[in-house]
Order: sequence, then C-alpha cells, then structure tokens
Amino acid sequence: MRNTPNDSSYHLEHFDTIPHEEILFRGISEAAFQAKGLSPIRPFSIFIKDQNETIVGGVSGASFYGSLYVDSLWISPALRHLGWGRKLMHEAEQMGKERKARFATVHTMDWEALSFYQKLGYSVEFTREGYDQNSKMFMLRKVLE
Repeated sequence: MRNTPNDSSYHLEHFDTIPHEEILFRGISEAAFQAKGLSPIRPFSIFIKDQNETIVGGVSGASFYGSLYVDSLWISPALRHLGWGRKLMHEAEQMGKERKARFATVHTMDWEALSFYQKLGYSVEFTREGYDQNSKMFMLRKVLE
C-alpha cells in the first residue's frame, strides 16, 4: 500500500520558529523596523509526522518584507513521489499568502529538485556557480496570487 498526502498514517504540524532562532529574527526585525518601518520576519516550519510522531519530512523558511523564502524542503525517501513535496509547498505558499507575501523564493542545487519546483510554477531567477564538484545552485521565484 502506498501512502499519499491523504493517508491518515501521517499528519502535518506547523511551527513558528525554534527558540534561539527567534533571538536573531527579533534583532534583525527591530533594525528593519527602525530603518524602514518593515514588519517583522516570521519564520515557519511544517513537518510531516508519522503515527509515532517521527518527522519524515518537512519545509521551513520565513516570510519577510512581502516575500516568502523557502529555505529547506526534505521528504524521507520512502515518501517521495507520493505528493508530499507538493502538499508541503502548497501549505507554505498558502501561509505566505496569508502573511501578505507577493512572491515566493526557493533555492535548489543542480542535482536536487529543479524540475520539481518548475512544475510548481517557479522560474529560475539566477544561477550561482562555484560550489564543490562543479555544482550549481538555482534561485527560483514564483508570484503568489
């Protein structure tokens, strides 16, 4: 039996931040407010947990200054190609819209998930070279409507 995002064996949990990270975001946010009156940085994490509460995937990042930045997306190999990545990205984008983000950004390496993000409507904004093993990083962007 294959597990899908609607399978009751797994559930999503949302978190705002980890405790020490909040100190950094608060300091940066205070400076941004002083300089330009900008709203605070709001980090997020959404995890897939199994029935034992083991994390088997997730997405994290932050919303700031009218944008949603997805920093990390990972799915356990056993759950890949079942729609969980798409579900996590949809959840993150919806949260970004609720926080008034006008666009979303994500980065991926050339050996990771470029086509996955492109299928979700992301376009390459720029490519950064110079990583080990001649790897490239792609920075992608999507308008949130």
